[in-house]
Amino acid sequence: MFGLFGKGQGEEKAPDATPTSLMTGVLGATNNSTEGRLDDVSVVSSHKVDGKHSNQRKVKSKYNRVSFAENNEDDSKIDFLNDDIKEMTYGRRIALSLMNKSWYYPMAGTNSDDSESDTADEENNDDGPLQDFDKNVKVTKPCLRKGWAFFEHQALYRYLVLKDQRHRSTTNVMERGDRKFDKADAGEDEKPSRLYPWFTLPHKQLGDFGLGVGLYFSSLRIFILITFICGLISLPNIMYFASEDYDPVKANGVHRNITFSNFLEIGSATCHTTEWVPCLECECRVSGDSGSQQGRFPQSRCSNSTLTDGTSTPLVFALKNECDGAKWELAATNYATVIFMLLAVMVLGWIMRKEEVSFDEDEQTAQDYSILITNPPTDAKDPEEWRRFFYENLDGARVTVCTCAVDNDILVQTLVERRECFQSIQNIQPGISMDFLDLARVSAETERDRSIISRYLALLLPGIPEYFSRIITLKAKVEGLAQLEFPVTNVFVTFETEEHQRHVLKNLSLGSWKTGPIDGSGDASALSNPKHLFRKNLVLNVIEPEEPNTIRWQDLNAGSFQHLKELTATTLLTLVMIVGDAIVIYRINNINVLWCAYAITASGMIFPIFAKLMTNFMESHQSESSKQASLYFKIVLFRWVTTAIVIFVITPFTDTLTAGKQGVIAQVYALFISDMSLTNLVAVLDPVGHFQRHFLAPRAKTQDCMDILFQGNQYELAERYTDMTKILLLCLFFCSIFPSSFFICAISLTLKYYCDRFNLTRTWKKAPQIGPSISKISRLYFFSLAVCLMAISCSYYWTAFPFDNLCPMDDDWISDNPTINTSYDGNFILSQSKSGKEITTINVDSSTILYRFCNMNFLDSHPNVAFPFVPAINNENLDPQDYMTDEQLIYTAIFGWSAFAILVIICIKHVIIFYGKFKRLTKSDYQSVGETQGIDYSDVTARSAYIPQVTSPTFPYPLIACNIDGIDHDLIDFTDPDRTHKYYDLSMDAKKLLAALKIENPPGFTIVKSWTLKKND
Repeated sequence: MFGLFGKGQGEEKAPDATPTSLMTGVLGATNNSTEGRLDDVSVVSSHKVDGKHSNQRKVKSKYNRVSFAENNEDDSKIDFLNDDIKEMTYGRRIALSLMNKSWYYPMAGTNSDDSESDTADEENNDDGPLQDFDKNVKVTKPCLRKGWAFFEHQALYRYLVLKDQRHRSTTNVMERGDRKFDKADAGEDEKPSRLYPWFTLPHKQLGDFGLGVGLYFSSLRIFILITFICGLISLPNIMYFASEDYDPVKANGVHRNITFSNFLEIGSATCHTTEWVPCLECECRVSGDSGSQQGRFPQSRCSNSTLTDGTSTPLVFALKNECDGAKWELAATNYATVIFMLLAVMVLGWIMRKEEVSFDEDEQTAQDYSILITNPPTDAKDPEEWRRFFYENLDGARVTVCTCAVDNDILVQTLVERRECFQSIQNIQPGISMDFLDLARVSAETERDRSIISRYLALLLPGIPEYFSRIITLKAKVEGLAQLEFPVTNVFVTFETEEHQRHVLKNLSLGSWKTGPIDGSGDASALSNPKHLFRKNLVLNVIEPEEPNTIRWQDLNAGSFQHLKELTATTLLTLVMIVGDAIVIYRINNINVLWCAYAITASGMIFPIFAKLMTNFMESHQSESSKQASLYFKIVLFRWVTTAIVIFVITPFTDTLTAGKQGVIAQVYALFISDMSLTNLVAVLDPVGHFQRHFLAPRAKTQDCMDILFQGNQYELAERYTDMTKILLLCLFFCSIFPSSFFICAISLTLKYYCDRFNLTRTWKKAPQIGPSISKISRLYFFSLAVCLMAISCSYYWTAFPFDNLCPMDDDWISDNPTINTSYDGNFILSQSKSGKEITTINVDSSTILYRFCNMNFLDSHPNVAFPFVPAINNENLDPQDYMTDEQLIYTAIFGWSAFAILVIICIKHVIIFYGKFKRLTKSDYQSVGETQGIDYSDVTARSAYIPQVTSPTFPYPLIACNIDGIDHDLIDFTDPDRTHKYYDLSMDAKKLLAALKIENPPGFTIVKSWTLKKND
């Protein structure tokens, strides 16, 4: 049995005192022992406190700070400012060595730590809202040493150091990577910790950063292996394309002058062996001609000619490919890679499910113990009622935390904006009094002394008068909203054991269409026990929630119709940007192919910024997973279209195998190189992050501003997935004519794997622990779609050999026109159509074979559609028998119908998936993942709870959107060493504003309550 007990029972309770400094307990600059008071300990009777209370591990009464290198066996705190230099990042080491240079750190020599030594005259309470800053917080000069300590101990991931590891350096990249790492809480100051090693970190530990992150790296690793195996399968094609049998000119010329730029192109289908031939029915394409392109050749492959005596002639010469790529062995090898890739993607689902179980079992989180009720009664705000319901009706299920979330989005957004206005005023004039009358005076003086130019600039860059004016408006709005009662919309319940959570989900998960009041849509007969009805008349809609830090509390109550409208608008805007980017790429491609490749790479890096802005400010998402899914769709659509699809469309058909910058292969190769170099180089060098930490941060006016600059770069899991799928699609789409791209793709993905590991542990800001949703979307939809496009593109390319649209004149036509050959006898001078520059001189006599235009492009068969790409599908604009060999007619038919079958299979699969989703509306889809670990929720080291929090760009820590009285502060997943959690409690703002109305507890907030349980009671 369980009962109530106090955490750290038996320890002596700490005496009251104020925090010793703004860095008390974590980032203190001194080693003095000072009395400290827990001013944020305020709990209800159900949360009994004995001894060492939750936040006491952050702010203790007595402590002796020790350096990181020392053993921390006693009850002392670790001083982050005195970290072992060997454990610091190189950026921090450089910064410390330059801190005495005024050009680097303008405050050098000003003794910015003086104000930290004595704060005994501060108020005894640090739980006031921002307008009491002048009374509660003594403003200190920003300290760069604290900023770097914040970066390494708050912004980056760290692991706990065991006793036998404390004197072992992690700087050796050859260190064993098979040992267990336990993730440390942000700001962990009781147990020694180190930054995760980026190179030797075991792959199985990547789930510590979130299930979605671990699955992303697993996907990368699997596709590295898959593409490498595909490259091995394609070796016969690579060797043939590099041989004299296929292209004598390339084999004899390029092999003697191998460079980095053409090394991997040797094994591609680029054709250097070409010949100018007379074509009686051909025309040279005129620049800007928008008419039909049937029978017209690009200027690089077409030439008008004149006889050597200057006589003009209408005879046109076209460039014919003499490379023999229409062999069944080549198609069969490529067919094998398609089948292998199809099977690999199928097996990938099974592998990823096993990886998901492995990562999930390796890391215990709040999600493993929690449920979400999406249809509670609007007045069910009492956590005790929910606790009793589960204990009495679900076989004694013990509730540890209960969150009754209300529809108060407007109130929370208003309070957050109000705090941001106060914070912005502090950033403009550090140390300014937050007293309302003082602010009014300063605002009036500032506005009075402004020049005309300053008044206009204030429209773009608000100052103190603008922020103060907004505060007045927001104050009135808060005073009205905070008095309202808001309906309960969601209830998060966290149980003490995994068994209790799974038992509840098994019994209460029914499908949303069977839930609701029994006199409405609720189906009481679907419940296994009538006791499972809440208040005897409501069938609860119970699901497993996402991780606490993925819940977007400010958008939790957004409606479905509103969400649909927002998605429609942002999707249309994305399509407009795709079209615009395609036009720009087309223009650049006409100038320089390499520039085009870098333009595509640059646009692929820039567009995610706009996509994030659209998703953040134009869409409402209840969770980070939903936001990431929307972001994933936009970015993957943009990147797929602007890489593989745009290159395919803008390149003339007859230039597909052209050697040099006009050909498809050169463009694809340039894309691979630019992605491997530019993308990874920018990611590893992190120019924006270093600029913030080494230039902007030393010049910050306040510690909060400095800490924000040390938060690291925000990364999006959706962007990482799209970066991977973009390279994968580029490889698969052109693999039939560029088989060596499999090896390039494997190299590129390997670089991404290690670059992303480095960024994850050294530069990226901590992100919400996204679940497996993005991995599932990629696996179920985009990976299968990529394989489908691979099969279709391969079948298309094998029907197109030799890619020159030239066929010999028919024997019947020659016999009907016996004098045609002789009429063209002579030496012809060929010149470029555009520049008039002479190309070569060709002799034509009666033995010269004359050619005509014959369409080899199955996609250029207007008005009829020639799909699937098989010889039997022909029309008046397409006759495969004209140019295909006998064996080509056979293998293209097999390839084409197989590609069509793959398309049908994938479509059927997606129909089944959507049908399954529809069925889950009336049937539970809950399935437990892995085995229970036998660990109680109270025993989880890095535990958190569903406590509403809102991030703000003006605060380094989240703002808490509920009253934290009655909550074990260990459940709050951040620790500000300068302030207690009460400082971030938005309900305190409303309480202060409503004090004149004698409303002690404003009713408009989410209610969170925790209970501390113990065994054997």
